[in-house]
Amino acid sequence: MASIKDAFEESYQDTNAIWKCIIFAIPVFFCAYLYMNAENGNLTGFWFLFSITYLILFGFMIKCTANVRSGKAEVMPSFNVFALFWAGLKGTVALGPSIAINCWIASFLCGLIANYIPEPNTLLIFKIIIWGLFSSIILTGYLCYAKSFKIADAYNFKVISESCCNILIAVLFMIPQVLIADLILIGPVTYVIWVFLGIPHPVALYYWSMVLVFNLSMCGHYLAQVDYEAIAEKEAE
Repeated sequence: MASIKDAFEESYQDTNAIWKCIIFAIPVFFCAYLYMNAENGNLTGFWFLFSITYLILFGFMIKCTANVRSGKAEVMPSFNVFALFWAGLKGTVALGPSIAINCWIASFLCGLIANYIPEPNTLLIFKIIIWGLFSSIILTGYLCYAKSFKIADAYNFKVISESCCNILIAVLFMIPQVLIADLILIGPVTYVIWVFLGIPHPVALYYWSMVLVFNLSMCGHYLAQVDYEAIAEKEAE
């Protein structure tokens, strides 16, 4: 069974893991800094840097998933920012149509059922189910793509239809585990920073940025485990 504990430990023990978290946290930190200090609501610089940062970090996560899935010794990719940028760009092009279509369908269905279910709590449950289902389709496409880096594999409808529900369940189990891991990573350090420097503070912001990068590695690792269990084993049957 996929284990966030294994994902945490192997990401932490990876070669140069701390340095990679430090370096790749730099654009995240400046994105947050630009957003928090934008003058008169001018976010032009923020959106430009955010776009670049997103592509680098998305490529970083895809590479983490691919490395674990292919059995490589390292979890995190190299320091080559340009390779990560390209991986993120290609991944966005590959998965963009899937994300757009599934989000549109989920949004349409949520709007449709709102006409027939007036009770707010019941409606919320149905909306969560719908978004969860279509998000699992996107995630399954992500895993198929990360395994081969072929755009066509992101739309392997046979694998998606057979595996998306299992992946949804695995991700639902992942979320609380990641929150617990983040509580361990963020809580004590943030408390110390708050006592000595106060919150918000650039040191805290930078540390949180590092935790975000580590999260991408940890989640990428976990999803690779899910891929092996939910997709690879099914294909071997």
